[in-house]
Amino acid sequence: MLIELTVRNLAVIEHTQLELGHALNVVTGETGAGKSLLVDALEFVLGGVADRSLIRAGADAASVEAIFQVREPSPSLAAALTAAGVDLDDEGAIVLFRETHREGRTVSRLNGRAVPVSVVRGIGVALVDIHGQGTHLSLLDPTFQLVMLDSHATDRSLRPAVEQAVAVVRTLEAELAELSADSRAAAQQKDLLDFQVNEIADAGIVPGEEAVLVAERDELANARMIQEACATAYEALYGDSANADDLIAQAVQALRRSMDPSGKLAGHVNALEESAARLSDAARDIRSYAEGISGDPARLLDVEERIEVLRRLKRKYGDTEEAVLAFADEAQQKLEAYETSDERLIALTSQIANAREWAGTQAWELSKARRDAGQRLSVASAEHLIEVGMPQVRFACEITQRQDDDGLTCPDGVSYAFDATGIDHVEFLVETNPGEGLKPLARVASGGETARLMLALISALRSEAGVPTLVFDEIDSGIGARASEIVGRKLWALGGAAQVLCVTHLPQIAAYADRHFRVQKAVEDERTFAGALALDATARVNELAEMLGGERNDDIDGAARRMLEAAEATKAAS
Repeated sequence: MLIELTVRNLAVIEHTQLELGHALNVVTGETGAGKSLLVDALEFVLGGVADRSLIRAGADAASVEAIFQVREPSPSLAAALTAAGVDLDDEGAIVLFRETHREGRTVSRLNGRAVPVSVVRGIGVALVDIHGQGTHLSLLDPTFQLVMLDSHATDRSLRPAVEQAVAVVRTLEAELAELSADSRAAAQQKDLLDFQVNEIADAGIVPGEEAVLVAERDELANARMIQEACATAYEALYGDSANADDLIAQAVQALRRSMDPSGKLAGHVNALEESAARLSDAARDIRSYAEGISGDPARLLDVEERIEVLRRLKRKYGDTEEAVLAFADEAQQKLEAYETSDERLIALTSQIANAREWAGTQAWELSKARRDAGQRLSVASAEHLIEVGMPQVRFACEITQRQDDDGLTCPDGVSYAFDATGIDHVEFLVETNPGEGLKPLARVASGGETARLMLALISALRSEAGVPTLVFDEIDSGIGARASEIVGRKLWALGGAAQVLCVTHLPQIAAYADRHFRVQKAVEDERTFAGALALDATARVNELAEMLGGERNDDIDGAARRMLEAAEATKAAS
């Protein structure tokens, strides 16, 4: 609720502060004292137009601060706070501040942080409804009217059921759209993957194969040169003429014939004999290697072609044989995913049909419940309209649907356009004068008549879906004493579910206040000052007596006192 409103330098108000309470808060005062300035101030701090002509003479700026305390945010307020990036503290405080300067600059703050005025408006419409001038009047919005009607329904579980059913439809359809999007490109991608997998599979790649083939290719390409080198080497080691084997044998014989007192020569003899054995092995290996080399041109061609195949695949799919094979595995997985997608498309189509059928059934049941609720609301509102002195006004709730081939097919066999709220478009209609016909509530002229109309409708709805603070200005325009007493009683009753602030000049309404403020104006040093003062019990009697009019006397004071006592008795009995 709104717990404090502070106004500075707004027209005749230099500075005033209201500490409001829960239930019904009433503002009274003489005509022209500045009562409606408080409503103007509230409209301004909630994001209304910044009228710089209202800046107090001699002041550079006018400012308004409104402090709200929120225990459990409504869904609309919670959404607005989330959009603004605001987290409520443990006390649930929301502080709105706006200041407009004479040179044109206007500043808006939310909990001390500068924010765009659009953010303030978004939060303001969820905090306060101002009835009478049309500002922040959520009940004029067909979307809000639909919420209010659903809250009036006998079975309140139907709307959440429809929201859930529609959410399932939207989720499945979004998945289908994603799978079906750009189907031609998807088919091309599938063909490409299939080609890549087959190309790599047909190649039969073995890790490390290229290195082996390159060595074989180099050997085949240089077979003749290798054979000649091997022949020369073998001849040097074991040829008919002087060779390494013979020379080693001669050296061994020479050393054996020599004296060897120290035994060192014997060690050299052993080393030379070991060398001769290794030379013999090497010579045999060289000859065997040379004999095994083939200069087969056909084999060389095959090897070179195979190397080119491997290198082409590497250029396309990876730097190594392992990388190419890994690419093939990944491509195969994608192919399998495509095959699964095809199966999912078929399953989704069936699931969507079932989900749409269920959503259509739920939406149809909700629509029937809304029609029933609309009829009951029309009857209830008629009674309340009579009580607030508007017996000639007629109210109706219009519920319509729009046919759409892509909509939900309902049990009547017709497809209707739909959203998360179902298939219905709801609009509240009123006829303010007999014979004029029903018109949308939003087109009804503003003023006290509209405020009383709103009071009757809100009283008929008595829903928790409304905003936490209701403001009524000019609600007492054109009503008599008996009707005004009923209006006061209704305003007080509304205070049981929401905070109510009412600006009035009728004592019958003011008598029902839980907290009463008087706006008074005075002139000091040729300057006009206005401010609001909270009244105690004695001051309330005086205020009501002055509102009753005429010259103050014991009879007037007694009537004011009895009016307060009667109101308190009615409140206690309720």
